Amino acid sequence: MTIFLDDTAIAPLDLDAGFHALSKAHGYIPTHDELLARVDALIPRLRERAEETERLRRIPESTMAELQEAGVFKILAPKGVGGYGMGVDAYVEVVRRLAQGCPSTAWNVGHLIEHVWMLARWPKAAQDEVFAEGPAPLAAATGAPLGIAEKVPGGFRITGRWSFASGVLHSQWALLAVEHDGPGHNKVRLQCLVPIDDVEVVDTWHTAGLRGTGSNDIHAEGLFVPAHRTMEWSLLAAADNPGSRIHPDPMIHTPMATLLNIVAPSAALGAAEYALELLRGQMLKRKVKNTVENRQGDSPLAQARFAQAYGLVTTARLHWAEAASLAAASHRRQSGQVSGAGMTEEERAQYRLSFALSGEASAQAVTMIMAGSGGSAHRLAHPLQRIQRDVSVLLNHPTLATDPILEQAGRGLLGLGLTVASF
Repeated sequence: MTIFLDDTAIAPLDLDAGFHALSKAHGYIPTHDELLARVDALIPRLRERAEETERLRRIPESTMAELQEAGVFKILAPKGVGGYGMGVDAYVEVVRRLAQGCPSTAWNVGHLIEHVWMLARWPKAAQDEVFAEGPAPLAAATGAPLGIAEKVPGGFRITGRWSFASGVLHSQWALLAVEHDGPGHNKVRLQCLVPIDDVEVVDTWHTAGLRGTGSNDIHAEGLFVPAHRTMEWSLLAAADNPGSRIHPDPMIHTPMATLLNIVAPSAALGAAEYALELLRGQMLKRKVKNTVENRQGDSPLAQARFAQAYGLVTTARLHWAEAASLAAASHRRQSGQVSGAGMTEEERAQYRLSFALSGEASAQAVTMIMAGSGGSAHRLAHPLQRIQRDVSVLLNHPTLATDPILEQAGRGLLGLGLTVASF
């Protein structure tokens, strides 16, 4: 049975020649600026389709085709399989900019990009399957709640119902977290890779915000998963993972925790930036009742409101940039450009705190913008009410839930030690 349970089980592998041949076949790799220019070109169309995305409760196929054409899903895919092999800087910017068009689209795309990166960390047998059709296999991933696994000859049988499977309606694969009884009846957490056709997707995503993500449930009952498509979570998350023995790309050598908290704050910031743009546009045209000015922007009070909203968005951006900088620095250390290892506990505390404060400031800005935008902003066709609902849902995600983050960040910053392993 091929399941990797500890570092000693990994044998050094030579780089696979087939991967490099595939990379050449996929041709040109854009520069960082070229990639962002492609994303910026998508923003107007994302805005045009935002209402449709919400109504469908999934990303429209026309948008998915444009995202594929732009190469967005290849960002973190290793060059050896035909990907772009880019780093944290490109990833955070892409999610943020997509959210300036449609937060639901940014949310799904951010996680689907991240999951391609996760798939590149698996052993070669699994990678041979998932990358057989190209450099950007799409996979939903969920571990809430954990499923149950039973060890059987040749693999595991898994049962569970997992929630919040973002991007599942566009995925060919699912990454499902389970646990089983290990030696001494200790619980061992595994990640299981299964074809989406082998599971049931349950239509449960009827929400106030981020409706376009289609983050439905996944159900499996006694599903057999062969051993080569199961891996212990601790190994998958480590810098020294099976894929790091296959691909030289620095991102594959980066600890999983470096990227797992990026999507929500980046989407919240991009949404707030879009909201501020909308407010500016309407202030220069809109006449407000019970005022003497010909347009809202001529009112000193409205000017002060805009300045406050602008300042909150700037605050959010600065906190976001600080956290992204810490993640990028950790990535550079792993790539060997700077001596050292992954983030220290203090750096993790700074990273999580800065992202949480960024999300909080983004939400405050959106609330202020809505309060000064009049009754028409609450029409379902108006982008501002959708942005407000999307950001409200984002703030309830664990990566932005401030109470537990503040507690753990305080411990890390005081040198008392983190007490939550997943922080």
